[in-house]
Amino acid sequence: MVRTGEKRRPPLGMREITAVGSGLSTFILVDGVMMYSAFEMNIMHGKNFSLLSQALALLLLAFGLGGFLAWKMTGFMRLYGVGLMCGWTFLTLFSLGFCTGLNA
Repeated sequence: MVRTGEKRRPPLGMREITAVGSGLSTFILVDGVMMYSAFEMNIMHGKNFSLLSQALALLLLAFGLGGFLAWKMTGFMRLYGVGLMCGWTFLTLFSLGFCTGLNA
């Protein structure tokens, strides 16, 4: 077995932080794409569209896919699923529900 040098090893815990951060940033990106058009139509054009479909899709992405990954997978993918769920929670709390369609 070939040993790797100490310089090539990532710091302890960096892989976990990267996995959760990847899930969190993926959810933020998907949320930004999904909610941009709905907010533009509601605020800029004065139309009153329901955000229920976007909110349900984001819930399904975060807790459906994220929960499945956290429950069934191991390693990086498990933490990626946790990151998806953390992304939904972070955006809901940070934006008071506007970015996830709960308070629109």
